[in-house]
Amino acid sequence: MAEIVWTPKALDDLESLLDYISKDAPAAARRFAQKLVSRVEMLGRHPLLGGFVAEDPGHVYRELRQGNYRVLYRTDGRMVYIVAIHHAARLLDSDALS
Repeated sequence: MAEIVWTPKALDDLESLLDYISKDAPAAARRFAQKLVSRVEMLGRHPLLGGFVAEDPGHVYRELRQGNYRVLYRTDGRMVYIVAIHHAARLLDSDALS
């Protein structure tokens, strides 16, 4: 089973997103967080579950979708690094994949 590591940027992304949602709908923010974390936990057993990130020509990064959000990650041996959470409608800049 792979170990899942959240980078500081990914944790900041998640916190910002949940803060934004909870301003109007705290219960919805909790449900979204539970679904997203549950989806990410699947990567422990299936690290190659997500598809490659189209904006990454080197195919280093993969993504899982949860609602309108992309969970960006990369694998390294028995490790899965969650690097960012990004709204699917927004352009992905190079900073998101660092």
